[in-house]
Amino acid sequence: MRPRRVIAATGVALVLASALAACSKNTGEVDPDRDDGAVRQQTSAIATDPKESQGPAPAIPGASRGGTIRTIMQADFEHLDPQRTYTVPAMAAEQLLVRTLTQFREDGTGKLTLIGDLAETPGKDVNGDCKIWEYKIKQGVRYEDGTDVTAADVAYGIARSFEESIDGGPTYIQEWLADDPAYNATYKGPYTSGSTTVPGLSTPDAYTLVFTFAKPHCDLPYALSLPTSAPVPQAKDTRTEYDRRIFSSGPYKIKEYLKDTRLVLERNPHWKAETDPLRHDYPDSFVWELGPDDTAQTERIIADAGDDAYAISTDGTPQALVNQVLGNPALKERTISAPTPFVYYLTINNERITDINVRKAIAYAIDKQGIVLTQGGDAGGRVANTLLAESTIGWKSYPNPWDGGPNGNPEKARELLGGKKVKLVFMARSSAFGQVTAPVVKESLEKAGFEVVVKTVETPQHNPTARTRGNEYDIHISNWGADWPNAASTIPVLWDGRSLGPKGNSNISYFNSDEVNQKIDAVSALPAGEAGPRWAEIDQLINEKYVPVVPLFQSHFTGVIGSKVGGVFLSESIGTHVLYNAYAK
Repeated sequence: MRPRRVIAATGVALVLASALAACSKNTGEVDPDRDDGAVRQQTSAIATDPKESQGPAPAIPGASRGGTIRTIMQADFEHLDPQRTYTVPAMAAEQLLVRTLTQFREDGTGKLTLIGDLAETPGKDVNGDCKIWEYKIKQGVRYEDGTDVTAADVAYGIARSFEESIDGGPTYIQEWLADDPAYNATYKGPYTSGSTTVPGLSTPDAYTLVFTFAKPHCDLPYALSLPTSAPVPQAKDTRTEYDRRIFSSGPYKIKEYLKDTRLVLERNPHWKAETDPLRHDYPDSFVWELGPDDTAQTERIIADAGDDAYAISTDGTPQALVNQVLGNPALKERTISAPTPFVYYLTINNERITDINVRKAIAYAIDKQGIVLTQGGDAGGRVANTLLAESTIGWKSYPNPWDGGPNGNPEKARELLGGKKVKLVFMARSSAFGQVTAPVVKESLEKAGFEVVVKTVETPQHNPTARTRGNEYDIHISNWGADWPNAASTIPVLWDGRSLGPKGNSNISYFNSDEVNQKIDAVSALPAGEAGPRWAEIDQLINEKYVPVVPLFQSHFTGVIGSKVGGVFLSESIGTHVLYNAYAK
């Protein structure tokens, strides 16, 4: 990737510590087909002044209304149903389609401010103990049919997220309301339970929601920025078919969605800018073209002909074109190159690979630098040894416990295997990312004496397969970006084994340790300012003692946009393009 580059977390810790001083205790995945060496100070704060949550959003200099912005993406969205969304391309699209109780406002310089989106403020901690939270919905927020968004719609959206069939999305809110990682053991959602009443969630009037928890949850304002809190009117809920046609509360609505081909958005004429502190509706429409790989995307946007002058490459620049992009001064103004919050792992299925020496051997053998080179070298990432991203509060560096060097140590791995011939089934994506990384994984592990069988699955099915317990795969490449800058949205999500279920798991290494679970509980009870370093200790413990995954690299994005695209930058929050400021020049 780049020279040693730290997204300094100090500012984050200080601001969050003061904002959450009384408190206890982040998407999902980025599309993997996707430094400048300077240190960027990332900061995060909660907007305490209600005016910061009011609309309209400040005008973007030079922006004008009209035209179409095009986004080119290889694979279709895994889900567009907001309660099922946990991938960043979908989150970027949904920021145009649905609103959530809170949202991060960012400016492209590393400053994140949590504001009220649907809500008038980021929330009221009623008793100052983070157990009861009140949210007032802004009046006058309209759906695409002109009806008002109500508290009942937000509560219903959260209710449907309890359903087993509405899987794949974040589960923070559900687990906190149920006070149980098995959140739908009692309340199973409106379809199965026959009730829309969620334990711990009430709507005293048409515009008020109250969350009541058994334990303090001071990260609630952050968790409500995720699409779990998007409103869904019960009458518009088409259950698993909601993926195809979600009901808009944002500035745009779906005009056409042809699976694996294109998504077309047009303006929601009932959206009111004065209620929205974040979004604009400058383009007449947005079009997602689905199918072209990263090479085709990049070559077309470099050529900048016709409609491609208004296009964005979602999947980034492939290795073969990195030098052409970064070495061409004429492309400088059209190149987006920035760090992302994502760490990539070689994930090991711990329920299949139970011998820790085999997991250690995998860690020693893997050619991390070879994988990074497939992503364009410094333009795509740099080798990582820690589980947490450097932007996480309290992050610390520590020596790699399984240091095979940047290209792996097959001899040390063979020593740990002790002459055993271990077969590994590797799940590779059908995407360009999967096809260039699979040979590196296979070759480096086979040098160490493993037998590696590569099985390719279609990219939209990769994550659901990985999240299904009992799948047939031993290893695969995954990635994770914190849902907010606290490790509470990484370590408990990825390595608390008590939340494992049959489907929809984020803990896709299927790792479960009583020792780690107990430490997670202990750190979760600490104020945010104290918890950061303790989360880092758990990071080191998991990595050194249990080896459930092998950290590969911290991601960096390099991609090009057309000459007629304005207002687009890379989100520090979700790690992909921000589209709600976009305009056609």
